[in-house]
Order: sequence, then C-alpha cells, then structure tokens
Amino acid sequence: MNFFTILMLSLSTGIPGFVVGGLALTLILLALIRRDTTMMIIAAFLLVPLAYTLGAWWGLLVVVRLMPLFPLLSVIAISREDTLLAWLLPLPSVGYLVYYLFRLVASDFSGV
Repeated sequence: MNFFTILMLSLSTGIPGFVVGGLALTLILLALIRRDTTMMIIAAFLLVPLAYTLGAWWGLLVVVRLMPLFPLLSVIAISREDTLLAWLLPLPSVGYLVYYLFRLVASDFSGV
C-alpha cells in the first residue's frame, strides 16, 4: 500500500504531474474530436493519480476524487453516439485539468 501511495504522489507533483495531466487533457480532447473510446479510457486512467492525491472522501473534494468517472461516462455516451452528452460529461475533468496545470506551472513545478 505504501508503494502505491508513493507512486500516485510522484505521478501527480512536479514535472511528472505536468506530463500526466497534459497527456490526460490532450487525450480527452482528441477522444472527443475523433469519437474514440479507447483514448478516453486511457485518459480516465491517467486521471487516477491526480484524483487520488488531490481529492478527499468528505466535502467538496469528493468531486475531485470521482473525476475519472466523468470521462468513463463520456465513453458510454460516445458508444451510444450521443454527441451532446459525450462533450458535456468530461467538462468537469477538462476544467479541473486546466486549473491543475496552470497551478502547477504557477508554483514553478514545486508541487500543488
């Protein structure tokens, strides 16, 4: 369990956090444009380290902890060819990723 926590923490801070967050944001946008479910699933898995280390199980941060579910719900909408839901469901994740990346760059990659 300790190894998992250290891995999640190291993948969500500094330069690795910027790479993982940027890759997740890029994959979400590409999956929406191309209507590709595989890319969206990969992006949801890349959101797991950020959601694990920056979220909580109580209060408002529970939305951050459940952030990978939004792209996964979008996968269902993409497979059912519902374009509006496919674009609306990952918006909380996209907004949080943009906020996280700007905050990471503003802190000079020292952590969030």
